[in-house]
Amino acid sequence: MHDSAIKSRSFKSLLPLQSSLIAAVLGATTLMSGGVAFAQSDVEQPAPSPEVIEPAAETAPRVQVPEDVAKTLAAMDSAATDQQLKRLLRFYSSEFTHSDGLTRQSLRTVVKAFWDEHQDLNYKTDVLAWEADPKGGGIATTQTTITGLRSVEDQEMKLTATIQSRQRWRDDQMLEQTIIAEQSQLTSGENPPAITVNLPEQVKVGGTFNFDVVVDEPLDKRLLLGTAIEEEISPERYLKQPNLKLELLPAGGLFKVGKAPKKPTSEWISAVLVQDGGMVVISRRLTVVKQTADTKQSLLLTP
Repeated sequence: MHDSAIKSRSFKSLLPLQSSLIAAVLGATTLMSGGVAFAQSDVEQPAPSPEVIEPAAETAPRVQVPEDVAKTLAAMDSAATDQQLKRLLRFYSSEFTHSDGLTRQSLRTVVKAFWDEHQDLNYKTDVLAWEADPKGGGIATTQTTITGLRSVEDQEMKLTATIQSRQRWRDDQMLEQTIIAEQSQLTSGENPPAITVNLPEQVKVGGTFNFDVVVDEPLDKRLLLGTAIEEEISPERYLKQPNLKLELLPAGGLFKVGKAPKKPTSEWISAVLVQDGGMVVISRRLTVVKQTADTKQSLLLTP
């Protein structure tokens, strides 16, 4: 496998993966300036064994929710899986608001773009918590898992994504939504790199954090190329495609130290790793807050 051959492939169309993913599940780089700044870690070694995040269907607790809420969420999953945009949007209030700045109209645009680029999509939403509102409706905390396929330059890529969010409901319509956590992965090839990802879910404003993406198997004499990407989340970036420049990774992965912005925000932190057996693209959400809460400090994702 030659470096030049890898660089000739188009990675621009792969990212930002989250830009369309988040909006698509509302029913349920070269490093950019002005956001997180990355530096190479001085100690290039795998992080401690992180906690395994299992599929939502296996880990989501059984929560008692009103029958109409359960039916509404199931209907939204069905509409999204069938790619019926008009049917899906019926569940959103005309005054819908989103933590990333999306409106009902911009939601329509990014959902359609996501569906146009993917095939065989399947949506499954589990309710993690439900709180009734005495004035009507309530607040649901959900976890939505998406699987599907994407074709890039005649290559088939497998998609797996999980998003946790909190939504306010009334009269079978979503009034507002806040994204709590998200992760996604695209893989291609017969033997894409199996990886371990270490990234906190939250970081304090101006603080530093580690972003490690470690290949699980020894490299031996095989080349490994990759890059890290960060993007501040905003409605304008949902459909924007960054340029990517791959670098040789002789240490067996990406080991970066990031510095968070000096104001609260949310960032998409992503990585691309390529070997002769295939490619993996991963994305995570990093929330920059004034005060950090007790969060899971690492995520494990394997193909």
